[in-house]
Amino acid sequence: MLSFINRCVLKLKLATKFKNKLYIGQKVFIHNNPTFIVRSSEKQNGIYIHDNVYIGREINIHTASKVVISKNCVISDYVFISTLSHGIEPSKGPILSQNDYDKGEIILGENVFLGFNAKILPGVTLGDWTIVGTGTVVTKSFPGYCMVAGNPAKVIKNYNHQSQQWESVNATK
Repeated sequence: MLSFINRCVLKLKLATKFKNKLYIGQKVFIHNNPTFIVRSSEKQNGIYIHDNVYIGREINIHTASKVVISKNCVISDYVFISTLSHGIEPSKGPILSQNDYDKGEIILGENVFLGFNAKILPGVTLGDWTIVGTGTVVTKSFPGYCMVAGNPAKVIKNYNHQSQQWESVNATK
């Protein structure tokens, strides 16, 4: 775990490198070795991390548009969040020489939990209280108050506000 001084130095380095591209709220904890890539000069584009967010080890966040992490989110270790896609057109030469391109913003609502090694792909919005299981690949949006798992992600549980319990989608009573 990073010491307080190391976290302050990391925040200073990130603020300097990503001036006006990386926005970090209050009480944000960023663990070891994050990778943040913002490939845009447009002012509104960047990575927005709101208050009281925990970000685990080796996080990767890449965008040329916008990634929003709302307040109280927990992002476990080795999570990948990207709005970018590589060029893969054979007539345009080697893949590494082709430009990447942005495929759409990613928005995480409040209190979203991303499990270890989850992948969030372009154009996804996760509503408040979406819980993403370990190793899940999220390719589409989910409305919130649900648990998703798998590749591709599917709803496995919904939160019942009346009973205040998580209920399996395929539960038989």
